[in-house]
Amino acid sequence: MNRIRFRYGVLGIVAACALGLATYLAPTAALAVPVQPHFNHFLSTHINGDARYDDNNPDNNLAQQQYSDRAYPNTYIGTTQATNAYNANQALTHHLTANLASNGQQAAWTQVGPTTPNVAAQATYTGRPTVNSGRITSLAVDPNCNQNICRVYVGAAGGGVWRTNNGLATKPSWQSASNGLTSNAIGSLTIDPTNQSGSTIYAGTGEDSGSSDSEAGVGLFKSTDYGQSWHLLSGSVSAAKDRSIGAVVVDPSNFQHIYIGTDVARHGSSSSIGGRFTPPDAPKVGLYESLDGGRNFKMVFSKESDVVNPGSPNGSDFFRGGITNIQYYQHQIYFSVSDYGLYRSASGSFEQIFASPSGGSVANSSTDRTEFALAPMGKNLRIYLGNSGITDPTTGQSGNFYRTDNANVPASQLTNGTANPGWTRLDNSQKGTPGYASYDFCEGQCNYDMFVASPANHPNNVWLGGSMNYNEIFTNNPPSNGRAVQRSTNAGVNFTDMTNDTQTPLPLGMHPDQHALAFDPQNPDIAFIGSDGGLVRTSGTFANASNDCNSRGISGADLTDCQAWLSKIPTRIFSLNDGLADLQFSSVTYNPQNPNNDLIGGTQDNGTFSTTATPGTWTETVGGDGGQSVIDVGNPNIRMHTYYGPNGDVNFNGNDPNDWNLWADPLTASNEAASFYVPLIGDPQISQTMFIGLQHVWRTQDSGGNKAYLRQYCNEITGQYNPTVHPCGDWVRLGPDLTSTAFGADKAGNYVVAIERAPSNTNTMLAATRLGRLFVSTNANAADAKSVSFTRIDTAAQPNRFISGIAVDPKDPNHAYVTFSGYNAYTPNTPGHVFDVYYNAQTGKATWKDISYDLGDQPITGVAYNSQTGNIYIATDFGVDLLHKAAHSWGTAAKGLPMTATYGLTLSESGHVLYAATHGRGAWKLNLK
Repeated sequence: MNRIRFRYGVLGIVAACALGLATYLAPTAALAVPVQPHFNHFLSTHINGDARYDDNNPDNNLAQQQYSDRAYPNTYIGTTQATNAYNANQALTHHLTANLASNGQQAAWTQVGPTTPNVAAQATYTGRPTVNSGRITSLAVDPNCNQNICRVYVGAAGGGVWRTNNGLATKPSWQSASNGLTSNAIGSLTIDPTNQSGSTIYAGTGEDSGSSDSEAGVGLFKSTDYGQSWHLLSGSVSAAKDRSIGAVVVDPSNFQHIYIGTDVARHGSSSSIGGRFTPPDAPKVGLYESLDGGRNFKMVFSKESDVVNPGSPNGSDFFRGGITNIQYYQHQIYFSVSDYGLYRSASGSFEQIFASPSGGSVANSSTDRTEFALAPMGKNLRIYLGNSGITDPTTGQSGNFYRTDNANVPASQLTNGTANPGWTRLDNSQKGTPGYASYDFCEGQCNYDMFVASPANHPNNVWLGGSMNYNEIFTNNPPSNGRAVQRSTNAGVNFTDMTNDTQTPLPLGMHPDQHALAFDPQNPDIAFIGSDGGLVRTSGTFANASNDCNSRGISGADLTDCQAWLSKIPTRIFSLNDGLADLQFSSVTYNPQNPNNDLIGGTQDNGTFSTTATPGTWTETVGGDGGQSVIDVGNPNIRMHTYYGPNGDVNFNGNDPNDWNLWADPLTASNEAASFYVPLIGDPQISQTMFIGLQHVWRTQDSGGNKAYLRQYCNEITGQYNPTVHPCGDWVRLGPDLTSTAFGADKAGNYVVAIERAPSNTNTMLAATRLGRLFVSTNANAADAKSVSFTRIDTAAQPNRFISGIAVDPKDPNHAYVTFSGYNAYTPNTPGHVFDVYYNAQTGKATWKDISYDLGDQPITGVAYNSQTGNIYIATDFGVDLLHKAAHSWGTAAKGLPMTATYGLTLSESGHVLYAATHGRGAWKLNLK
């Protein structure tokens, strides 16, 4: 049997699936892949466990952690605080002209990419390189689409709206179409059916994917010029603030008549920051109707009243779903409600026509979602429906598929509120039968990744999108290509697997976690499909690849299923992501010896990218979630990256995708609390010394371990991993637990969130914790790790909020700038967002000066300091701001950066450049000379 080598990215799988964001790795259509011994443990623990929904653990997912950081010490962020933060940031834009004049130049941000986010062969399922982009939540295709002009609109999770005019091209040309949007989180896109030109589009802000990083929006926007500009429909604000709009529909006979469906989303100070708690004044989740084109909306349906204590910050989030799909049919609307099923309008009211098997007595949308497609056939209305309500208690499998061939009957004939006699369940758990194809199609993640779609005028055709059936591909004998997307042409009885195409010698495969599908209006076999990895399009032609099943070592029912799934698969799948620059960066790191050209950075859901050559062209060389990165100060061939939590690799050969070696075992074995993206830095003076933060600061002095040993036992592709016999990594704790009560009872707990070494000596280090402690060590590189000491230098006068950044003065190891997230409104006695801190080594005390000045009450996400000019730069949920030396007024740092959440800043004085890692618009740079 032929085999190929590729990295399983085990920890990448873990990272991705902690947010329901599976990494881009799987076997090819024709080749089986051996399973590494450690993979099944991680697969069962993290994929099937689906930590994305463990909202009781505030540190179990990135978005929850970010929200809590901003809210602390409160449990939620109120609309007033979010609005005030936005207004405060907008006020700073008026200072831009003064900043430019002071700089003596027309400084401007430029995007460094990736505009072409390449994915190396080793980081794909199939071994075939591809191009990915960020998570897509919604799609719309102009009904006038043709071979000459085909407008396709993409709604990105954190990157706003994008448009191409040539969606049927092999390589479409993309442009951002977000002018006027004040939220980059998009939940729905709809083209007005009453406007035959297709120029009128609606964008519902806020993401409805049901994950903890589904960000809240600000309302419904409308464009009348093909997305060139947008304006907010004022009436939608009171209906949708602090929520997401997961569905929009316009009455085909009256453009003034609009329905929106709202959903629970996690509100923060921008579209890229979500969280667990919903403000108590948030509007009820439900169906809202406007009769005047959006000037006013009235709630006409809601199930949130079923929730216990719906007005409390905690209680309201027991209802975690909402209305994700609305469709018109003959002057009636049909809409799905998480936990409850499918409803329709009837005689001025609404009636249930499908009851979710979960019961619907108390909303619990962490597990339940309903999606549907209307498929009229003559006088009858066929409906296809996917639901996650029945879960196998043994396997955890869920995702059921139903059909009714005539919904034009009284509701009582379709459902009695518990059972659904008017519906046929088409899936079943028996291998080798037609119904097995649609069984467990979204693998326990239906509320996050599911669509059901049927092309107009083809009622026998239906497409299903879900997660990825990992148990069918991470095996020596794969019976399918993963079933991320499936297609039926006989009314859902049989399905074929659309996940991989027929290219040889290696196919192109789809990314896991499907969210949206739209058809070419002229060809029902051409589908645009949006997932966590961006946008792909099927060619519209199919081929029989069932002979591939004969080489997979399967027999019996598995062979029967395989031959059915592969009997009609796409001849081509086109990646349409080149130019779709919406990756969500968490960090950007530069090579100290080549700061202007050699970059590496982690991205949410799409691994760690690097670039050294063509501007805008980056390559993902390792999959999964991408956190922090390091390029060694003395040997730039030595690089590190993290997934989520204290998990990561070291590469001894630059960005070589074959040389990522695991080093995480001492950290994971410690069971210490850790942030989603742990702080990781390289020593600015000493080669191969790196620091990482959990409850302790940890250190390695040889890049994580002996190179030969790590390559032999810990390589992500070839290593024979057995942590009991050959553990990977040699990190050691430095000194005491910085979160313990040994440093006092106040601000105790959680984990280290920031680490910085002083560039001017070899021993000074600052470290901060999530709850507001700040420490300094003057012997961070002591030979005896236990002897490393820390002095706590914060006091009760500083905010007990999340410390989001530290910038140590390159000229003075005892001087630093420290930033805080959260809101002054929640710590009124200890306000402040940016502080100038001096440490007196003789007294062991520090002086703190609040230099927030006119920033307003907005969370700060990072800080950088240029000692050559004395300028201070800060990152916010809206961009990057600047305080000139000796100034007392902040302003926008420079023109050119789109309004976007910026997660980190990296400044090189030798390269005279500042980098911004944005969460949804890629990486940007500002030349400082």
